[in-house]
Amino acid sequence: MPSALALRNEAIFGPVPLRVVPDISMDADAQSGMLIGLTQTFPDGVYYDQFKEGGTSLASPLLAGVIADAVQAAGTPFGFLNPVLYKASTGTPAAFNDILPPASPDSAAVIRVDYANTVDSSDGYIVSLRVINYAGPETYCDGTGNCATRDVTLTTAPGFDGMTGLGSVGRRFIATLSRF
Repeated sequence: MPSALALRNEAIFGPVPLRVVPDISMDADAQSGMLIGLTQTFPDGVYYDQFKEGGTSLASPLLAGVIADAVQAAGTPFGFLNPVLYKASTGTPAAFNDILPPASPDSAAVIRVDYANTVDSSDGYIVSLRVINYAGPETYCDGTGNCATRDVTLTTAPGFDGMTGLGSVGRRFIATLSRF
């Protein structure tokens, strides 16, 4: 694991290398996302609204639900999940969907449009290009114009890779895990 990644949070945790490679992946695409509804506070009051959610806020509960289904099918808790995942991957690779690089680099991106003030279009929009499997420098800016550039180094590859781990949940995932 590259030190540049393992020590990325050195300012917080000190010179302790941290794990940075995923074991498994789930849908975290904010573009497709999952529609959720919440009662929220807006500048003009508090009311119910719906929006798409993505990222870890989508992937974590999706995976937790799938693992809960596998535990229920097994009839017993798994305990620490990693050994079960790797045993399942070795014994039944078809339990996972291998996330592969896009066949065409021209089809490996999405343009996202968000409200600049996160509420409405009155302050304009933020347009961002999200490229899949891009390795190289990428600049991130917050709403105040504070920007930082860092190298993106994670990409997908056949088999285990540093971006998606073993891959995502396949159609035989629950049945496979329930045997362990």
